[in-house]
Amino acid sequence: MINNLFLSVGAMKAGTTWLYEHLRNHPDIHFTPEKEIHYFANKVGIENQLSYRNRLLKLKEIMHRCHNGNAKFIANNIYDIAWYANYANKEIIDNEWYVSLFDDVDVNKYCADFSNLYCQMSDNGWENVKKISHNTKVIYTLRDPMKRLWSHYKFHHKWVGKEDNVLDDGIELFKETLSKPWFYKNMDYAGNLEKVIHGIGEENVLVLYFEDFRINPAVEAKKIADFLNISPIEIEASSSSKKVNSTKDYEMPAEWESLAIEALRPFIVKMNTKNIKHVQWSKFK
Repeated sequence: MINNLFLSVGAMKAGTTWLYEHLRNHPDIHFTPEKEIHYFANKVGIENQLSYRNRLLKLKEIMHRCHNGNAKFIANNIYDIAWYANYANKEIIDNEWYVSLFDDVDVNKYCADFSNLYCQMSDNGWENVKKISHNTKVIYTLRDPMKRLWSHYKFHHKWVGKEDNVLDDGIELFKETLSKPWFYKNMDYAGNLEKVIHGIGEENVLVLYFEDFRINPAVEAKKIADFLNISPIEIEASSSSKKVNSTKDYEMPAEWESLAIEALRPFIVKMNTKNIKHVQWSKFK
């Protein structure tokens, strides 16, 4: 089993990459070469990114980089080579496989796994987490719902190689995307947070706001360090407001904004009942 497990569960485009960038070199947290493993979501059928073929392709990538490397280059990358060989070793993955991805990690360190899909898991997914880890801590980052939605839409275009076509693809595609389960489930802050708390316990969950990372990152860093009971997290002044994994700065057209507000409205109602809000968030009439 894993002694200490740290899961960052989203929401997507709500600061998880910013969080990763400021924690990945922390001496008390261990990250694997894959930032987002997605194992627990894969286990309960939320997605299939861990298919045998996909994992072999990841191994192929690193082997290709090492193909013409000299001995020094290979020696400098031996951990990643060995890790991906293990990552792709089993055709059928299981809990034992997941634990093996963190072999030789100091028991006092947190093993980190970032996946925005984990916040969508029901109790069966969290029960599996408990089978693997003695102590699990979860951070759920939230962002202005309208800004997150638009960032998510632009990021999806970037993901499929059509970043320059965000506006040219038109309002009908935007409307269609709003209705896709993989898209709108990320809007359900209240419902997802309820699943996480019910699954792992409120005392093991920390909710953070993307806007607070920008306003006072040192305060948020202390919250995280206290929550995980780790040494202080260093935040460089020059990097606190740096954008990471950003998309092009297209403005959402007014007609599209009306569609987005209607899509978000039922989720905003749920959020208000759970007091999930931030003073900097968009106001909905």
